Amino acid sequence: MLYPQEVIQDVRVLNDIVDVVGSYVQLRLKGGSHFGLCPFHSEKSPSFSVSGDKQMFYCFGCHAGGNVISFIMRLENMDFIDALKLLADRVHYNLPDQAAAPAAKIQAQERERTAELNKDAARYFYEELQKDSPEAKLARDYLESRGVHISLQKRFGLGLAPPGWDGLMNHLEASGQELATAGLAIQSQKNLTRYYDRFRRRLMFPIIDSSNRIVGFGGRALPNGEDGEAKYINSPDTPLFNKSRQLYGLNIARKTRVKEIIIVEGYMDVLALHQAGFANAVGVLGTALTAEHVRLLKRASFETVTLLLDSDEAGTRAAKRAIPELQKGGLRVKVLQFSPETNAKDPDEYLQLHGKTKFGQLLASAKSHIAFEVGLLKNEYNLTAETETNQRIRFTQEAAALIAGLTSAIETDAYAQEISDASGIATSAILAEVHKQRASMVHSEDGQAIILPTPRRPRPQGTIEEKGLREARKGLLSLVLTYPIAARALAMSGYLDPEEIGDETYSRLLILAFRNGESKAVMAPADIIATFENLEDQQKTAEIFASETVYKSNAAIEKALNEMAAIIKQAWFTMEMEALMQKNDLKAVNSLFLTKRNTASLYITMNDG
Repeated sequence: MLYPQEVIQDVRVLNDIVDVVGSYVQLRLKGGSHFGLCPFHSEKSPSFSVSGDKQMFYCFGCHAGGNVISFIMRLENMDFIDALKLLADRVHYNLPDQAAAPAAKIQAQERERTAELNKDAARYFYEELQKDSPEAKLARDYLESRGVHISLQKRFGLGLAPPGWDGLMNHLEASGQELATAGLAIQSQKNLTRYYDRFRRRLMFPIIDSSNRIVGFGGRALPNGEDGEAKYINSPDTPLFNKSRQLYGLNIARKTRVKEIIIVEGYMDVLALHQAGFANAVGVLGTALTAEHVRLLKRASFETVTLLLDSDEAGTRAAKRAIPELQKGGLRVKVLQFSPETNAKDPDEYLQLHGKTKFGQLLASAKSHIAFEVGLLKNEYNLTAETETNQRIRFTQEAAALIAGLTSAIETDAYAQEISDASGIATSAILAEVHKQRASMVHSEDGQAIILPTPRRPRPQGTIEEKGLREARKGLLSLVLTYPIAARALAMSGYLDPEEIGDETYSRLLILAFRNGESKAVMAPADIIATFENLEDQQKTAEIFASETVYKSNAAIEKALNEMAAIIKQAWFTMEMEALMQKNDLKAVNSLFLTKRNTASLYITMNDG
């Protein structure tokens, strides 16, 4: 961290979470906690709780959680340090530059150096693409064959990583460690003093952020590459780059000043659309659409999103996952997929086969996300057999819940007719169901109507055993982080190693609990959350403390500790044994089986602590 834990704690303590959250969300006191409508997702009734005692928030709907720093990070789309600075300014707290200097300067220098190296690397890759080498000619021919002409190559700064292990390293005046930190080089595992280029014999796509910094790269293997090599690779996480926080082409798309953005899956799709005149296109970088992506789009002033993902099962799943994220961000969502008769699975193929005029017409016909989801619902039910009445009723109820969110009477009637045609149920009955759904509407403070979601039929969420394991992990961590005597007993018994808990964040929390148990220290939940800078880690930690179990005696603590530790240990044994069986390592399996049998008789007592 850039600041000592004491400084972070000071800022957190001075910013009471109820006051801070209350300045963004209307809260009401209920049963010792404050509740309000969650700012991170649309909901019917308040499930967003803020605890003044624990100084943390948790939403029982979307499971967002953390302390006051986490809240600002999420709501203001800030990193840990910027959120800390905002809260420090709020209470006129002067962050001590001298205390932060060593680590702060290192990280700032790493970011600055990474940006500098990326810029030099992009220039090197671009110059390599212009050379008269066989690989450069192959790369240029490939781009021309895909319709990416020289003007577009220049606009996006495309380049070539030549073959060989150290072309970029020899060109840049930088150490191997610096290049590895920037994601441009990889350290050899056989010789730790040796580094080699990460990108080799690849077409290079610089990834540029909203500040026009080159934050990372994507690399596509050239045609006739080696068998087994990945077609696309991205830069790893660096001081500047995280693929879940960047959209390819957004630096150009935001300059179009239009209100609608097209989201596609890959670099070539973005280039194809820009070449055809659709400059309001961006691409995700091999990852699902995240809340961070949505915030980027909102900050760029886009209002409508057209999801143009591959027309296969993976593309459909990606669209379904993206729709709720985009809706949470207040964006209007449309979906476009290519029908089989187009013989195209992505925008690049469609444009090559049918041209930009046809594509423009197709784009104008993109369905609302509701029509898309109704279409998917049809495939989930048997609507053809007259005997399947139950199937038709369930389909109609779920479809009616989807169109209840429409504000246009014309759209509502049109979709109701479509649902009627598919289900054989009268349009009047469907509209009655829609009106019933709309009767559940609430209104926000500004008078806007919010449709309450109707629960869909439950789908499997994992086995009972998996749920029990998750609860055991969270329950054990809550116990040992709250009661140092339990943490010390577990540590002294040697029964459970941190890595056996099966999650990196949980492992770190268990190590912290062991450390606190040794010193008999009790940390507040908000301070435990503050030991992490990553939002995902903060959320996982907050979830552990979202519900609290009070143990009235050491005997109760001891009983719960043994029960939960046994569940976790059993799961670890099972996972290890399955892995060894796959390797056909029977000797190791037998050894592990004996260890498991011996461990079964162990019992952790408070005397161990």
